Amino acid sequence: MARGDRSPRGEHADRTRAALVEAALNLFSANGYDQTTTDNIAEAVGVSPRTFFRYFPTKESVLFFGEYDFIHAFSAVYLGRDETLSDYEAMAEAFAVLAPSLKRIRKRIAQYQEAVASSLVLLGRERRNHEANRETVAKVIAERRGLPSPDGECWLLASVGMLLVERALNEWLSTTRGLDDIIRQEFAALPRVVK
Repeated sequence: MARGDRSPRGEHADRTRAALVEAALNLFSANGYDQTTTDNIAEAVGVSPRTFFRYFPTKESVLFFGEYDFIHAFSAVYLGRDETLSDYEAMAEAFAVLAPSLKRIRKRIAQYQEAVASSLVLLGRERRNHEANRETVAKVIAERRGLPSPDGECWLLASVGMLLVERALNEWLSTTRGLDDIIRQEFAALPRVVK
């Protein structure tokens, strides 16, 4: 079914899910993650706690909803970069090409970071997520190199790339500059620093 052919029920489900995510992020930002309950989130949207659990299995899952989309999109864009680019240059370009897609969820990203900072449990989960993202990037680097699995260089390059993107995101949230420009600046600065 094409996106324009969505059923009213499907559209209602999408709106409810989005409302739950938005309410959760607002409450996490205002009260802290640990102090916010699933009942609080459901009440803010005007649905029952049972309805909340139809969309999300846990309170934590609301916060991490859709988080892997960016990294999975990166994989396809990265593999599509010109073969004349080094793996590092291709990574910089792929992240920069995807950066404008985050503009529409800038507030959500900021609220997500506030929520994570408010909870030791979420800080641990965030670390696991970073590891999973790094693994995804290392595997796609290996694929571009024609390797059956990531070697040490793939892991190192993935670690560096993820660190630079994280630095760029943090700067972007505190400035009016475009994220794509900041990503390019971060990736361009590293070779100069290590000379």
